[in-house]
Parts: sequence; C-alpha cells; structure tokens
Amino acid sequence: MMLMFWQSVILINIKTNNIMATKGLGNETLVTSILRSNTVLVEVGGSVRRITIENFMNAINNGDEQMLRQVAWGIPIKQSIQSSTNYGVIGNTAAWTEYKLYCGRYLVTNDGRAAKLSPTNSAVFADGTTVDETKGHVMWIGPRLYYRVQTDSVSGVPILWLSMLPIGGEFIGGANGGMYNCIGAYKGSMSGSALVSRSGVAPAGSKTINAFWTAAQVNGKEWGLTDYDQRKLIMMLGLSQYGDTNIQAKLGYGVGGSSSKDLWAAAAALKTGATKSLGDNWGKIAISVVNGSNTGVDCSRVNMMGIEDPYGWQWEFLQGVFCGSSNNSAQSGTEIFIYKGNRLPTTAELAAHPNGEYRQATRQTVSGQVQEIILGEHFDIFPKKIGGNSTSYWADYSWANTTGQLVLWGGGAYSGAYCGLAFAGSDAGWSFSGAGFGSRLAYFGDLTFVSGASLMAA
Repeated sequence: MMLMFWQSVILINIKTNNIMATKGLGNETLVTSILRSNTVLVEVGGSVRRITIENFMNAINNGDEQMLRQVAWGIPIKQSIQSSTNYGVIGNTAAWTEYKLYCGRYLVTNDGRAAKLSPTNSAVFADGTTVDETKGHVMWIGPRLYYRVQTDSVSGVPILWLSMLPIGGEFIGGANGGMYNCIGAYKGSMSGSALVSRSGVAPAGSKTINAFWTAAQVNGKEWGLTDYDQRKLIMMLGLSQYGDTNIQAKLGYGVGGSSSKDLWAAAAALKTGATKSLGDNWGKIAISVVNGSNTGVDCSRVNMMGIEDPYGWQWEFLQGVFCGSSNNSAQSGTEIFIYKGNRLPTTAELAAHPNGEYRQATRQTVSGQVQEIILGEHFDIFPKKIGGNSTSYWADYSWANTTGQLVLWGGGAYSGAYCGLAFAGSDAGWSFSGAGFGSRLAYFGDLTFVSGASLMAA
C-alpha cells in the first residue's frame, strides 16, 4: 500500500451525480489537522482507494515492533516467566506522560456537559470557579486508549502496548466507539432515586446490580455502571504508572490495609471525597481504621489520577460481563460472557448467552491468589492460573466457583492485601446484594466540554 501525494499537475476524475469533474488536488485548501474519521487516498494494487486515517494508522503500525516503540508505551507481561511483580515500562514513555495530561476530574451534567476541575484541588474548577457538585457528577475523563498485546520477537514475552494513536489492536472508549472514557471519580452514592458520583457522602450498598443500574439510568439513558472494559482501563493505568502488578505496595493498600482484618463496620462510616486535595494526582492519604479488636495496618485512601478508592473499600459491580452457571442447562459454569452496550442482561440471556454482539472466554472456577490472567489479544484480566501470594505474580486474590454469575472487582475492607486491581469475584448469584458491595457510575454518551463558570451559570 502506498500513500499518494498529488501535486497540482496530477488530476483525478471525481464522479458526482453522473457529472465527471476534474480536480487538481494540489490547488485545494490546505488544512493543519484532520480527524481519525477523515480519509486519504492510497494506491492499492495499481488502483486508487480511500482509507480512514484511523485504519491507515492501524495498517502501518500492525505488527511493526519498531513502530510500536515510537508511538506507544508497553508493559512486558512477565507472568509466565517470573514471580516478581516488577514488569517495567518500555517504549515511548513520553507518550504515557502526554496521555496523563489529558486525563482528570470533571463535573459532568446529566446531559453530558463537562467542565474540568482543578488538577490539584477538586473543590474548584480549573478556571477558579467554586464547584457545586449538585449540578452534576464528579467523573474521571480520559481519551480513548488503543491497545494491543503482541509477543516480543526477541524475548518471547507478551507486551501490552498502549497509545493514543491507532496501533492495530483494540481500544477502550465510550459506547459506540466514543472518543472518551467517563468513569465515576468516587464510588456511587444515592441522591433520591438517582445514583450519583459526589464527595462527602457514604457510598451506596445493599442493592442488587439491577437496582444500581436502574438508579444510574435515572440520570438519563446514557448513564450506567462502570463496565468490564473500563476496569481493564483502570488496570492499564496502574501498570503504566508503576510497571508493577502489586499496585497496593506502590500506591497504597486502601481502606482495608495490608493485613486481612474485618474492618468493614468502621469503613462503612467513611465518606467519599477524601482525596479531593489530590485532584488528578497519584497518591494516598493515610487513615486510621479500628473495628473493635481489629486495628488496620497501612490503611489509606488512594487516588489513581483522579479515580478514588478503586480497591480495598467496597466491592464494585460491573456491567458488560457475566459468567455462566452450572445450574443452567445451557451453561457449564466456566463461561465468561463479555457483551456490548450500556445495559444489563435479561433473565433469558443469563440462562444462555448475551443477545447481539458478544465474545466468550473461560474462567478459572477455583479461588486463590492470581498467578496469571487470561491476557490474550483482548487483555482479559480474569484469572487464568491460581498460585503465588499477596506479594508475587499479580499480588491479588480471586473468588470463583461454577455457579456465580455476577462479576465484582477490587475487594472490600475486610480482605487486606487480597485486594487490588486484579482482585476479581465471580462466586455470587445475580441477585446478590450486601452493604460492602457497591458500584461506580459511568457515562457512555457524547461529551460537550465547557468552562466551570458557564456550567455553574446554566
């Protein structure tokens, strides 16, 4: 394939409404930028063809290791060759630094208007206007992230490559190919009948996943719960920042601390927004958590670039995924169903498989420390192999069986070092609920970016 650059002397024929016109492309208006959806002309096998910029970038980057190192940063996934959690980061690490500049906390209204909060103080907007969180939801927004898993030709180690540019693999964005990810900065809480993402309140619990999703939809049809792809994204962020699977040891152990003690009764009294002063930064705020005779060790409120407490406080329900159950005649209980769309499966789907577009993976059905994740071309983060401990391999635990269909992530304030970005739970029935089991809001619609002052004045 050859990209064709025409000068004014080169002409092509364009047929419009049966009228043949001759265009001198070298005389056309110059532009300084283009969208991924725009097209360029290429020569393929002696014929002129059109291709979108996105597909063109995919084509030239596909399989080219040297090109990937220029436009992407990578994490060697060494799970099969070492027990150490230190994987490192390679390639264009400056691209990761650039990506972080586009990420952070915003206040997002129900109709999708988004205003940037200060990167160092989430109590004010970037323009200095004071934030009134009742106007919307405090959300973390980050650009679409392209990724591919490719085995290195020299080391034989799979590398997770990440970039803001198309690199011939998959991407994580909003629903229907959106350009942004929009995830609740705080754990979901209730305001009347609506699920919200706000500071200074207790996260909601003791609801089924259906009740949480219904509460999210009170905000509008584009609102839902954090999905499986977004959980993969959160894992990618942690790996990119530290090059290490034991994020608890690098960032902080969360509310539950580093020792497995039941701290939930005390943790349940905590409020969201403890990391407002950290803004879009990575860091932790040490706290004391005492529950009767149990005193927490290394307890903290953690902040991942604006995403507060993604592990170690309250389990989070995920949409976009469910597991098979051996209680259903059409399933063995080893299935993982990953489906598209801002929705939950119907009862009929839970008994068989999702309607519409979906893919399937195989889950580990015994509980234990996570030694290997499924990985594959989709970077599936479900456990594949059990082994190790809380300081080796993926440094997290997994609960699983052949009957649970819910997918939960992150762990609660009674699991200590078991918790983390790889802590998966798939052992509970679909109608399960509990005080230590909550959710995180997500927005899947188009965003309109505005100033804080204009959002507050509306």
